Amino acid sequence: MAKAQNDYMDNFENIIGAGNEVDMMKDYKPLVAYKMENYLNPKQLKTHVLKSEKITKLINHYAQKQNCPPSKIEQQVKAIIDEIGLDRNMAIIRWCGIAITCIGKRICSGIYVNKNSVNELKKSLGSSPVLYLPTHRSYMDFILMSYICFYYDIEIPGIAGGMDFYSMFAMGTMLRKTGAFFMRRSFSDDELYWDVFREYVYALVSVYHIGVEFFIEGTRSRNFKSLVPKIGLLSMALLPYFTGEVSDITIVPVSVSYEKILEEQLFVYELLGVPKPKESTKGFFKALKIIDERFGKMYLDFGKPISVRDFFGHKDAQRTERATLAAHLQQLNKNEIELIKKLANEIIYQQQRRIVINTFNLLSLYYSSQLFNQSPVNIDELSRGITLLKGLFQELGAHISTNLNAIKPEIIKTVEIHSNIVHFYQANLRFTKVAAEQLAQEIDMAKLKGYALRPQTMAIALPNLSLQLYINPCLFWLARPAYLIMAALQIQEEQKQLQNLQKISNHSDLLANLSYKTAELDQIFKYEFIIESNREDEEFHRNLHLLKSYDILKITTENGLVTVNMNDCCRVLLSALAPFLCVYYQLVVTINKEFPTDQHTFTNKDILTSIQERIEQLLLENSQRCVHPYCLALDNLNIAIHALIQESYLLKNRENGDLRRSPHKSLFDLEQQLVLYCDLMPFKQYYMSGDQIVIDSKL
Repeated sequence: MAKAQNDYMDNFENIIGAGNEVDMMKDYKPLVAYKMENYLNPKQLKTHVLKSEKITKLINHYAQKQNCPPSKIEQQVKAIIDEIGLDRNMAIIRWCGIAITCIGKRICSGIYVNKNSVNELKKSLGSSPVLYLPTHRSYMDFILMSYICFYYDIEIPGIAGGMDFYSMFAMGTMLRKTGAFFMRRSFSDDELYWDVFREYVYALVSVYHIGVEFFIEGTRSRNFKSLVPKIGLLSMALLPYFTGEVSDITIVPVSVSYEKILEEQLFVYELLGVPKPKESTKGFFKALKIIDERFGKMYLDFGKPISVRDFFGHKDAQRTERATLAAHLQQLNKNEIELIKKLANEIIYQQQRRIVINTFNLLSLYYSSQLFNQSPVNIDELSRGITLLKGLFQELGAHISTNLNAIKPEIIKTVEIHSNIVHFYQANLRFTKVAAEQLAQEIDMAKLKGYALRPQTMAIALPNLSLQLYINPCLFWLARPAYLIMAALQIQEEQKQLQNLQKISNHSDLLANLSYKTAELDQIFKYEFIIESNREDEEFHRNLHLLKSYDILKITTENGLVTVNMNDCCRVLLSALAPFLCVYYQLVVTINKEFPTDQHTFTNKDILTSIQERIEQLLLENSQRCVHPYCLALDNLNIAIHALIQESYLLKNRENGDLRRSPHKSLFDLEQQLVLYCDLMPFKQYYMSGDQIVIDSKL
């Protein structure tokens, strides 16, 4: 397995390395995504949409509804299409490519692309419309995609962008001319806009040849984990398939990885409630100060193309029958929506499988586990830990960029890149201090979205949250093995209560119990770690084998006795899960304390403000509680609140968004369940304060 993973990484080439740079003035004759007899240009595409039968019917419908001439609605439709529509100007594309090459060579150690994956992608092009769906961690994602498509002579796709970019002086026009089409963040109250946008996307997929790119997560993930997929735009893009307009659609998951994210500091600030700065041309040029920083390596990998027809298992007869329906009846039904949700989860799953785990990811993971153990970490310990973790990840099937033959130079280099988070002091790795006084000057605490945190609290939280960002991509691989350890620890505790080991259980019953308890944790964190794949049984047995091979889990065949060995690997796995366990525990405790009955109504902001105030007090008082600065991060708290709503612990009023407790599922029971998990943890929760790591006692 390890050799196969090492060979896989050999497929990546540095496209801005010396001698590999692209000639942006080359004769660009790209492979089209979808071969057709007649190709439209962007202007003709707009005309096609405006003159289509469905738009004509829409114009007449809204003219009758608003009691006005159709010509008035037609002008509104034309304005909407002009607002949405993409354009193409090769001179601007070439100029942007030159700029990306120059900036990339200055700030990056390399932009690495899997050339074998590119070749496989090229083989799949031409027969059906193509949807490119990249991970979304940075604004660099869509820039890299276009640059890489030009580099490898693949048609640059139409890219869905938000209206905040459209509004930027000059930048909006430039982005449009490089292939961006624009959508409003919310248009639920504008039915005409929604209908026109849907028809534009329909045409972009069904009668245009370049392919479409959008982010299935909907927004950048500020915590570097995959988000629950949004299926709105995906549903629109798949409608031509469901209507029979096209025979198939090809979906290409794309995985983009960064050694250091350009927006890292911005994201950490936003997690703590600092308002997101509005996109502007002035802000863009201000952001160019990043050219004085170093961001290490970037990786892009194309996943195996997914045939929608094969994934859904549709037969041509079914689709021909569907295609006979009138245009106004071409709406997705409940079954089709469920199919799309399964496809969306599969896309997220495939995206994460090809994320490249780098040396700083492994360093962060190991360093964090040692902080939980109150152990100092020098470069020799880091080298040993990273070597151990590389083997573990490769056993799981992950792609690791770490070169063990030059492990210490790699550690030194990646620590230099991330010196704002960690540094070496007296031979040991330490957090880089953040001065509270400096934060008080930089941030207007009164404008924070949640609770008005003190600068001292922000100073504690910032390095911890920054480190956690680089641990989070690892959770796709580690969450379920960690669940299995927690399940085994529960059974180990239960068995201690039994007098006669012969009566514990037989082997098959024990495995069923382990699987059940693992699934309980999977259910709690299902919206936190997007790893749903319909492969649970397969992954359970794989993880069971892994834990046994790493001497973490031992099951005595004769009597079914379960033993968990708290070695380094075990502690790393549990320490990766611990901050999330803290978030859910503290959230539930706060709701139970502040809103104890189902008669209380409260808002999302009420919860956020209450828990941030509570966590700040616990942090500053060095309280003896299960606490972690990650409990302050708004995005993580919002995900956890969403999980409680989806699992019916909280009920949400659809009209005003108010929340209240469910009378049917008890948050007090959930609190006790989370307390049990916290008690099973072998270490104490930590956070950093000043020069010290302050350790809190167990619950």
